[in-house]
Amino acid sequence: MVKYLLYVECDSMLCCKIIDCEGVSVFKKKDTIEETEMTPEALEKEKKRKKRRVCWYKVRRVIDRIFGFAVVTVIVGGLAALGLWYILMKGPSPTLRDTWAMTLLETRRFTWTPNIFLSEEEVQDIRSRTRRHVEDEFDASLITIVEQPVDDDGAPKPDAYGVIDEDGDGIVLEKIKGNGFVGYLITIYDPKRVFVGMPDGYGGAGMILDDMVAKYDALGGINAGGFVDEGGGGSGGLPDGLTIIDGVYWNEGYGGDSFVGFDDKGILHVGYYSREDAAALNIVNGVSFYPILIINGKIVDDDMLVSGVNPRTAIGQRADGAVLMLCIDGRQVHSIGGTYLDAAQVLYDHGAINACNLDGGSSSVMYYNGGYVNSPSSASGISRYLPNAFLFK
Repeated sequence: MVKYLLYVECDSMLCCKIIDCEGVSVFKKKDTIEETEMTPEALEKEKKRKKRRVCWYKVRRVIDRIFGFAVVTVIVGGLAALGLWYILMKGPSPTLRDTWAMTLLETRRFTWTPNIFLSEEEVQDIRSRTRRHVEDEFDASLITIVEQPVDDDGAPKPDAYGVIDEDGDGIVLEKIKGNGFVGYLITIYDPKRVFVGMPDGYGGAGMILDDMVAKYDALGGINAGGFVDEGGGGSGGLPDGLTIIDGVYWNEGYGGDSFVGFDDKGILHVGYYSREDAAALNIVNGVSFYPILIINGKIVDDDMLVSGVNPRTAIGQRADGAVLMLCIDGRQVHSIGGTYLDAAQVLYDHGAINACNLDGGSSSVMYYNGGYVNSPSSASGISRYLPNAFLFK
């Protein structure tokens, strides 16, 4: 007679279950023997149940191991990150410390993190360097607005900076590649085509860039000044600092650090202006932000351009009056971002004689010819709500 020997758990004790070929089961518990009938169908059901239990046990072991590995990885990775963070903040290189701290301070969600290893006094010292005023006085005489260069047949030819407007529309878009970042530069030959746009009103929500471009029937533009964000919602409904739009003065009471704007002749001014100063200079379109990057043909001292690595937007003007709009991607695999000095160097290399940084991070965005040129780092992947923008027609 063929018998099958199975072990099962009975009342928390091990029992021996013997099944013979006639379907008779014998359970032995202590010294008691009980015989029961088991049909072939019941036997098959018992085998399947056991198979399911074995499979589930294996699956559970795999899940437990994966979960355990994940927990250990997170713990080890977290400790390594904290160790690296400590080295960056407390290590021998002040430059690395300042860059890492400013990278976090320039975000909206992680501004508190540098205080983990740095005192409030150290954090404020790092912040204050970008708010120091440039001593040089702006010199408008260094700019002479000239027409776009053409050859004898009236066709566009390379300008003094090697740029050629092949389609002759007065606007040139080019891709910029730097050390760890990708950006885009728009050259607009006629500065009077550039102006500041705004939402339908101030006090509520701002407006995304493509809607602002459509509102003014413009060809494109970039984000411009910062906004008051006391609640941290990022609604962009109120500009920060002196803002001038088509000769109308807005929000001068908040007093931003530096100012960048065009006068009625198309000359781009950079400096620290009150309403009275701007009025005396006949400035008709401008916004407040910081820091000044280039003034009178010279890049501002490195010590005043302390920054992190983030998305950047900036605007500048060449000596021939052409306007340069720069947007650098950041916080993404293809481009980690740029520093203030990176933005200044790109504009300087392309002929900027004056330039100012604009709002960056998730606000950095460029729009032209019916679509977004850059890859915004905002959660939506498009423009965030903006208080204003530099547009061009």
